[in-house]
Amino acid sequence: MKKLFEQIQSSVSIQLKILGLVTALILFIVVTITGIFIFFEYREDIKAAEKMAYQTARALSYMPTVQESLQDKEDIPELRNIMDNLLRDTNASAVVMTEGERFFVTAGDEEMILKVFDHPPIDKAIIFGSSYIERLGTNKMTLVGVSPLLVDYGDYKKIDGTIMVIYDGRLIIKSVIRESIPILTVSSIALIVGLLGSFLLARDIKKDTLGLEPREIAFLYQERKTVFSALTDGMIVTDEERRVRMMNPAAKRLFRVTGTVRGKLITEVIGDSDFPFLKEGFQGDEEFELGDLTIIASRQHIRTEGRITGTILTFRDKTDLRKMSASLSETRRVTEDLRAQTHEYKNKLYVILGLIQLNKNEQAISFIRDETQSQENYVRLVSSSIRDEKLQAIILGKLAKASEQHVSFKIDPGSSLASLPDSIDLNGLVTILGNLIDNAVEAVRKQKNGEVVLFVSDMGTDILFEVSDNGPGIPEKSIVRIFERGISGKGPGRGYGLANVKKEVGLLGGEIEVQSNPEGTTFSVFLPKNR
Repeated sequence: MKKLFEQIQSSVSIQLKILGLVTALILFIVVTITGIFIFFEYREDIKAAEKMAYQTARALSYMPTVQESLQDKEDIPELRNIMDNLLRDTNASAVVMTEGERFFVTAGDEEMILKVFDHPPIDKAIIFGSSYIERLGTNKMTLVGVSPLLVDYGDYKKIDGTIMVIYDGRLIIKSVIRESIPILTVSSIALIVGLLGSFLLARDIKKDTLGLEPREIAFLYQERKTVFSALTDGMIVTDEERRVRMMNPAAKRLFRVTGTVRGKLITEVIGDSDFPFLKEGFQGDEEFELGDLTIIASRQHIRTEGRITGTILTFRDKTDLRKMSASLSETRRVTEDLRAQTHEYKNKLYVILGLIQLNKNEQAISFIRDETQSQENYVRLVSSSIRDEKLQAIILGKLAKASEQHVSFKIDPGSSLASLPDSIDLNGLVTILGNLIDNAVEAVRKQKNGEVVLFVSDMGTDILFEVSDNGPGIPEKSIVRIFERGISGKGPGRGYGLANVKKEVGLLGGEIEVQSNPEGTTFSVFLPKNR
């Protein structure tokens, strides 16, 4: 059944769909408005009829002629004349005057009189002297206004009968329908105009879509969208005014763009006009930094009859390759630290072996005690002031490397750190402290009494790392560019360590400062605890 419905739906043209939809909509509006009008009009007319029946019955019951007619039967012709005039003036269907429970005088539609003949609703009027409205019949379409007839006998007054004014609800409905004819006429005209307008609209849409049906357009669009989205590289297509015509999901992810971008200036979409690929002299296949990403951008102009009518920009993410390279560098650095530790311990083992071969057992034992005590003291110092195991591992590794290069590596006695927040992972910490300590060791390894001091503190809202050395310092002209990639005084192929440090600190929401003079250099890193 579902498949059959889909086949029928696909076989119906867009023109017929629009025509049918607009027709159904107009019919719904016309029927709804007409129904609402009839409902409220009928309700108002019923209320008006009830009010008129009530007031007319009371008015008749107070008329002296009506009251006297119960005592003087000669007044009955005049009473009938009054009733006939009342029927004509109020559009009531019938009027009934009772003497007790017996019908005394009637006027109007006999059918309506018969409806109240068997069970006239006059009990409350006779017993309690009340005036009220009653609805009779199966559908409650007969409205009866009842009022007691109080006759003055001089010394006293007595209820001797009632007045009933009757309205036929069916006549009210017919009246409402007659009043609805102008609305139905206007609605019919609106329906015809709507049908004509929907036909013209459908024909115009058919023309604008080059005769293609929506399913055909949807297929072409989906096909193009799928191909465009399947590209793993980011792509942006702009017109000659640099307004975006297309931007695939990969490009949106790179530039963190959400929502519709078509028709917007590219500078509004990507939020920066200083990107190299937006400049006139851009040659293509150039790298630029986008947050923590490294992107390679290419640009190709779209030419029509020799005139540039658009531009295609493509972006390839080089971050994964860069991260892999950084991870390899960190692995190499850790391996070098382990190698330094192995080398240092191997040298000490050779010393112990030599002492044992020379039968200097007590000196060997003393040497082992001294080394063990020295190592335990250093581990105790690190463990007592720094509780974080990740940081302890990095420091102990750097201690062995500094020792191998005959550099004194110390922990400032005032250091104190409970634990690092989860936002600072091991890789980031190795990048920051590893590069700073390695640079400090390298700066002092060729001088006597070279010393590197690490200070760590978690006081306040930031975690502070300070790496100080007593080296020759950094030239003042080099400090301003020290964190730029590829800038180094150590020769070609260097200058990436501090750039990586700066980048990692930025990713962690922190700041880095450097102070240098001929007596030494201090790098200070501030990392927020809560981020």
